[in-house]
Amino acid sequence: MPLQLFFTNVPHDCSDLELKEWIESCGIEITSICIIRDLVSGVSPAFAYATPRDAVEMSNVISALNGKRMRDRIIFVSQASSRPVVA
Repeated sequence: MPLQLFFTNVPHDCSDLELKEWIESCGIEITSICIIRDLVSGVSPAFAYATPRDAVEMSNVISALNGKRMRDRIIFVSQASSRPVVA
């Protein structure tokens, strides 16, 4: 499984495309984005996952993105932790 980034404090009305463009504006190419949304309201509870295109040094990617401003919010980025699959 490729390493993923975990984003918190994402604007509630942020689109996948907007987040992808914001990440790529910092020089990080992304293969996939998943903003978590409430199934009923469609609003994001402010977190998302993204997969960098290249197997780059994750600490460099996190340093490039963590603490940067997106609109009126400071975005926090860490490496997503893997969780066991529950059957």
